[in-house]
Amino acid sequence: MNPHSLPKKRELGAYYTPPELSQILADWAISKTTETILEPSFGGCGFFDSCIKRLQELGCKNPDKKLYGVDIDPHAFDILSRKFDKLISTEKRFLQKDFITVTSDEFLVPKFDVVLGNPPYVSMHNMTEEQRKSCDRILQESSFSNATMGRNASLWAFFLLHSLSFLQEGGKVAWVLPSSLLHADYAKNLINIHKNYFKKMKLIKLAERFFESEGAKETSIVLIAEGFDSKGLDDGSFSVEYVDDLADLKQAVDLNELRKDFDFDNYKLELLPPKIRKAFDEVSKFEASYPLSHYLDIKIGMVTGANKFFVVDQKTIDEHHIQSECLKPVVGRFSSFIGIKHTKARQNKIQKENQRAFLVNPTPEQMYWKGSPVYNYLSQITKEEREKNRTFEKRPDWFAPDDDIISDGFMSYMIHLGPRMVINQGRINCTNSIHKVFFHTKLSSKYKLAIAVSLLSTYSQFSAEIEGRAYSSGVLKIEPSAGRKIKILLSECCIEALNEAISEIENNLKENRLDEVTAIVDRILIKNKLISIEQCEQLARGVHFLRIERYKGVKKFDEK
Repeated sequence: MNPHSLPKKRELGAYYTPPELSQILADWAISKTTETILEPSFGGCGFFDSCIKRLQELGCKNPDKKLYGVDIDPHAFDILSRKFDKLISTEKRFLQKDFITVTSDEFLVPKFDVVLGNPPYVSMHNMTEEQRKSCDRILQESSFSNATMGRNASLWAFFLLHSLSFLQEGGKVAWVLPSSLLHADYAKNLINIHKNYFKKMKLIKLAERFFESEGAKETSIVLIAEGFDSKGLDDGSFSVEYVDDLADLKQAVDLNELRKDFDFDNYKLELLPPKIRKAFDEVSKFEASYPLSHYLDIKIGMVTGANKFFVVDQKTIDEHHIQSECLKPVVGRFSSFIGIKHTKARQNKIQKENQRAFLVNPTPEQMYWKGSPVYNYLSQITKEEREKNRTFEKRPDWFAPDDDIISDGFMSYMIHLGPRMVINQGRINCTNSIHKVFFHTKLSSKYKLAIAVSLLSTYSQFSAEIEGRAYSSGVLKIEPSAGRKIKILLSECCIEALNEAISEIENNLKENRLDEVTAIVDRILIKNKLISIEQCEQLARGVHFLRIERYKGVKKFDEK
């Protein structure tokens, strides 16, 4: 059992692996009684237990002699002694250190046949200064990282990179990792490094959430690789798979059926049936298909640093008697938008509905009088909180969050189904829970609206599933970089028709009939020969499949 509190678990990145999961990986990784095994963050010793069982199964008489480990947590060594039911000799075998500071000459053996485990999930921002320096040194000195992995990488990524220097030729690795392995930029570099030095490698996404009881809500990814070659390879094979549970994982660890041409950059597409991939490829090659970046740029919304204080409703204004001259209209959440366009009239409507649609943004003069209502209201943010707030630190006046950057439109950020775009006809600002859209050139109102409508098509919704990533709750997260890659279909011939459909589309949006909205847009695109019925049907199957995958292990997917 993990004895640490949730904050301590997060500080250490220590989430103990369930024995059923560690056993599958130990059974796969260990094939001989003579193999030496390293666990770089052994924590609760779960992997050690599994390794001992596997070695005993193979006929090893002294399995604990084959094990080596590192951990920074003193409690891990208490568990270690209890697991072996004796006070074991730790010298040159079990080191109480941070693995990223360890060198191979500190062990009895310099190289290992197997390296496996569950490295600490600590982000770059939460590392200690000493850890950051160690990670920088690994990047500079590692012979396996020709191109930098990136200094913004999490601690687990540096564990994987560093562990390569401890592997025997032909060795294996087996890791339990966070889902960010499939979408972070630095993770892509790390995967490419592994592909260059292993004969076979597979990533397996687990739908079951194994660390929920430990306080980590992310899905997990298993990385297994064999046939390590320190000189590098150019003929390795690779794949990505999704599995529902441990029974499926047992079968998925087989590395016999891998491909040399697997495209990791488009791994979601690789998971889909050929007909769906073919339909997307055909439509993407059509001259009317462009990524959103062809038309516009996407940036994060205004960062207030404390939305709960700066973004308020009318009730809060009345309660604290905040002066009207200290307030500006703002949209604080995407669900406030009624349809495809946002006007001043619609802003007034959401304000009257007591939604949080006002920005508290006083001037220095208005904050000068310490008895003013706005001063008293913002005094709820203590001096200590203000000094710790990095956003406040960057502003000339901590109490004035408005960035004065009015966008041409808005785009959803965290979504259950597909993304939406809203054209900003009312010239209103928004917070960073919404993305800002800026068109590259001056376009007519109809052209802008047509782009927002086309985004609701099956084709664009499919593209969004490919480019976005699943958040811990299963919702689709669209970062600005991903949003720019989403493809839409648009030509001059259908701009008028897309605009004429806005009233009907907005009526359906109000009733949350999103399937009907997509059908309306698809019919227009089909009529104008930008996509076929068959292609729409195939892509709709793909959208449904990918949304089900997003929600596996969280809840049953509901399209409503």
